[in-house]
Amino acid sequence: MIGQIKGQMARKLKGAIRRQTDRLFPTRETQEYRKWIAHRLAARQAFYTQPLQPGLLSVMTAVWDGSPLRYLKQLAQAISAQNENGACEWVIADNGCSKTAWRKYLAELSAYKWVKIVRSEKNIGIIGGLRLCLKHARARYVLPVDADDWIYPDALKAVTWALKNAHYPALLFTDEDKIAGKQHYQPYMKPGWDPVLLLNSAYIAHLAAVDREKALELGAYDDPATEASPDWDLFVRFLIAGVAAAHLPDIVYSWRVHAQSTADDAAAKSYVGRSQIAVLQRHVDAMSGGEDLEVLNSPFLAGGPHWRILSRSAGTRSFRPIRFLPGTNLETVAEAARLAAQHGDFLQLISGDVEIESADWQSEVTTLTQLHPDIVMIGGRIHNRKGTITSAGQYFGVCGICGCPYRGRPLEHPGYFAQLWKRRSVSAVNTQFAVIDARFLVETLSNIPVSASLPFLGAWIGAEAWRRRKRVVYSPFLSAMSDTDWEQLFPTAEQELFLQRNRDLIPDHRFYSPALSLTKGFALGDAAYDPACPGCATPFSEGVP
Repeated sequence: MIGQIKGQMARKLKGAIRRQTDRLFPTRETQEYRKWIAHRLAARQAFYTQPLQPGLLSVMTAVWDGSPLRYLKQLAQAISAQNENGACEWVIADNGCSKTAWRKYLAELSAYKWVKIVRSEKNIGIIGGLRLCLKHARARYVLPVDADDWIYPDALKAVTWALKNAHYPALLFTDEDKIAGKQHYQPYMKPGWDPVLLLNSAYIAHLAAVDREKALELGAYDDPATEASPDWDLFVRFLIAGVAAAHLPDIVYSWRVHAQSTADDAAAKSYVGRSQIAVLQRHVDAMSGGEDLEVLNSPFLAGGPHWRILSRSAGTRSFRPIRFLPGTNLETVAEAARLAAQHGDFLQLISGDVEIESADWQSEVTTLTQLHPDIVMIGGRIHNRKGTITSAGQYFGVCGICGCPYRGRPLEHPGYFAQLWKRRSVSAVNTQFAVIDARFLVETLSNIPVSASLPFLGAWIGAEAWRRRKRVVYSPFLSAMSDTDWEQLFPTAEQELFLQRNRDLIPDHRFYSPALSLTKGFALGDAAYDPACPGCATPFSEGVP
């Protein structure tokens, strides 16, 4: 007990020091972001001009005595400033607030005709409070907003605009940053809708716009076991129902960092891990054959609330290996693929000098193809003997025609928001070490140029997968070592031919934010989402690939 108390005190002290350091000594990246977001806010005034529609949006917030009242006041100011005509409803669940200051302020808020306060005589938690809000909301969409968080001055207009331009989808999410005091930092420029990443990360959390009737139909916020992960549980319910989400790639929400928030430290809530397991277990239980799957702690983020769903066995899927050299003729690959296709097998591509490091890669492939039946190819992380990453998932238009933004990073690097350690959808993967559906490969080889090379084959497969609404996935659990850097082997003439044939797919913003640099990895780009740009329209496509 004493050890736990000392650990909690040490964690709080470290958190306080970290928050003060971030506030007083912002990093160069933070300083650049603050300039960027100020410019962005000014620029987007030109197109987020859609007036709020009465009956379209209901903001939902659950409050209780333990949350700092000053943050709710700041949130109220942010909402009222952009809701002058009262077109947006704000439903507040009073979770048994008893402090005089809270009761007084909630009474002040209730004077606004567009504010609806629903009281519970006892604290029924975040889940219970949001459920109460959902039942009393009346607009077409509900927007869950935490009482201690903040929304940008044009957030409601931006969401209104996005819903209209996405043809009113059942689900929409936006980008976000963090806020400490009045200082903004750590922007999350998110990928678009990605069910693979969703089962590894609650990346969609803030801000969400959710079809109210569909949420009620799916039993949103009815499971107390998911108390610390209400947004993740909500999106997983929609995923189970086969509903895809649209994405507004603009920052309109700020996740508050303070001593009691999980934005600062996931350990601030002891039940976070249990909640996340409950969310993932819901998805597993809803699957056919889910009894063979289990939710495990991720070895890349051991000890924290980070998870990996894995099959207990390698399954019945067969893998036919083929070893080759970079100059191997594709006809040799085609012959192996045709043989494997006769039996419905997957073909395991392995370059001659590759040393596979993942002992359970077959279980990984079995798991991923069971979780996501639209997968046709899976590749992993390749590094050399010096511990430098040479490939870890590729995107069309990034670092060239088809490149990996993590190339050159040290092996222990977690990646942008730890995405190097998480499964995710990508444009293409390296054929040095990959697994591909043999039938799909046979069909693809008949559609690509006869001059195509083995090193660049992953790009051709990725383009074919996108056009046929199939999925290519990166997994950190397919890890291998090789001193051959295949991206240096991409033929220039072949890349130019690929560009000619697939110009409409480049750049690929499905899984790589349009706000990020195409040449400097995950640095902020020179521009953000522009509704007038045809190349930026991709994030609003539902259910891609």
